[in-house]
Amino acid sequence: MESISSVINRTYTRPFWIKAEMIKLNYYTKSHHCYPDMVEKEGNRIKAQIRTTLWSSTYFRINANFLKKTGKTLGDGMNILFLAEVKFDALHGLSLNILDIDADYEIGQLAKAKNDCIAKLKGNKLFERNKSLHFPLLPKRIAIISVNTSKGYHDFINIIENNTRGYKFFYMLFPALLQGDAAVDSIINQLEIIERVKHHFDIVTIIRGGGGDVGLSCYDNYDLAAKVASFPLPVISGIGHSTNETVVEMVANYNPITPTDLAYFLQQSFDNNAVRIQEIESSIKNISNTVIQVNKEKINGITDYIKNKSAITIQKENNIINTFSNSIKNYSKSVIYENKNLIRNSVKSVHYLSKNIIFIQKQSLNGLKSRQIPLLRNKFLDEFSTLIHISEKIELLKPENLLKKGYSLSYINGRIVSDIDNIKEGDILTTKLNKGEIESKIIKTKKR
Repeated sequence: MESISSVINRTYTRPFWIKAEMIKLNYYTKSHHCYPDMVEKEGNRIKAQIRTTLWSSTYFRINANFLKKTGKTLGDGMNILFLAEVKFDALHGLSLNILDIDADYEIGQLAKAKNDCIAKLKGNKLFERNKSLHFPLLPKRIAIISVNTSKGYHDFINIIENNTRGYKFFYMLFPALLQGDAAVDSIINQLEIIERVKHHFDIVTIIRGGGGDVGLSCYDNYDLAAKVASFPLPVISGIGHSTNETVVEMVANYNPITPTDLAYFLQQSFDNNAVRIQEIESSIKNISNTVIQVNKEKINGITDYIKNKSAITIQKENNIINTFSNSIKNYSKSVIYENKNLIRNSVKSVHYLSKNIIFIQKQSLNGLKSRQIPLLRNKFLDEFSTLIHISEKIELLKPENLLKKGYSLSYINGRIVSDIDNIKEGDILTTKLNKGEIESKIIKTKKR
């Protein structure tokens, strides 16, 4: 063992820079030491693997520098360039102690991943898709992806709820993680939920606010950027930093940077439309007044023209009517004069003929009268004799005359008895005679 240690220590007399993937950091909270598992890959195949050592003091220094430069802390799944020394101990064996990690290499890796993400979005024709969506004139219904404890979220809500112009907004919070690797799936899940109810909203906002550039690498993730770019509603980012624009901010419909800027941007949309409406209203009034004035002058001109034209036409028609009236009068006088003698002769002829006809008809009626009167008299006497004979028969058939001859009438309950079927034992029978009535009780009936 000592021989092996001697050989290794003589061979590796200085530290080496190594590229590898840190598949697991293996951070221990009690000791604050880390034992990262490093692998070297060829495609998806692991060529080499070793567990390294990162002592607590070194870890805190490296992590602070790494966070400051890259905006993210050391974690699993990173490709890093690290400085390490090779040590062999007869008791503990071979070890690879990490002395430093090049944050600039990680920045380069992140920049490469970011550029690759942008190129892939452009290649799939997604990069400009959300930007090409029509932004609503009045974005009143807002789906907010944020977290209730975020200061940026509360700043945004305070501004839109307390705007001085009284604009009313409807908003709904869809809580999600806003930084770190887990934020990718969290935000995508909320976008998918919003997409199912997209008809209730006009826009989607991603509000992070505060926190500087820490944990922003998730917004360069292709899956998240593609989801934002292809989303059917305009997406507005308010992630809350002004340097190193992320891919999500690039593909979003609009990026006002901070939640406060985002709130004022939405309020400004209402202001712009209010000004536009006022301008349109003023323009409509001016155009209407001009059109009314022009048409009023036209109407006045047409009215004057109609009056003059009507007066001329009426005068012409009056002249024609007067001429025609005079013609009719003269013609009527001529016709009346010509036919006056004809009428007189016709009256005389009618008068003479009427007298002759009346005389002839009078003679005819007198002859008819002398013939018809005897016939009517005989007919009247025959009919009168027939009526006297019928009257005598009717007189004989009167009930009182029959009673005088010894006949009687029987009643039950005021009705004449004509059939035995309607009589039953015990009925009171009233018998009417010529001079009086007899009441009797039916004891028995018998049919013949």
